[in-house]
Amino acid sequence: MGKILLLGNIISFAGAIVMVCTGLLKSKKNILIAQCFQYGIMGAGNIILGGITGGIANFISILRNLITIKFNFTTPLKIIFIVLQVIFTAFMNTQGIIGWLPTVAACIFTWCLDTKSEILIKLLIIIAQLMWSIYDISIKNFASLTFDILTIITNIIGIVMIKSKKPETAASDSSKETITE
Repeated sequence: MGKILLLGNIISFAGAIVMVCTGLLKSKKNILIAQCFQYGIMGAGNIILGGITGGIANFISILRNLITIKFNFTTPLKIIFIVLQVIFTAFMNTQGIIGWLPTVAACIFTWCLDTKSEILIKLLIIIAQLMWSIYDISIKNFASLTFDILTIITNIIGIVMIKSKKPETAASDSSKETITE
């Protein structure tokens, strides 16, 4: 059991490193492609640790990202991916309520994937990572748990930075207009 725990956490750590590197990418297409690798690695780590529904959430997210790259991500597509998540989880979940957390997190994120609000997307990431944190504790995925917590912290900081910058930006933008006119 100790070797499986170690292997699952090493693989999850590798996926978390890919997740961090994804933050350096600029184009949406490249981000979605990198996330596919991240989800694949982290999904494998979840499966090794006995987290079947976490693996399912990650693997369906790969499919979602690939579709998003090729097609306009419409409401019917969102519904299809949410239904897929729910069906697979309903049949494969052996962890009770905790087993549903990755699915709920993925469904919320899928539904709001096309939002333009930076603050909303960061709030959704925080909520999703809180769910993943509980799930990761349950399957002893300590590598992912560490990055869940760091992701929560950085998104809280990001929200604070966005909120503190908006009034200042508006004021500085209006002063720039006055100077250049």
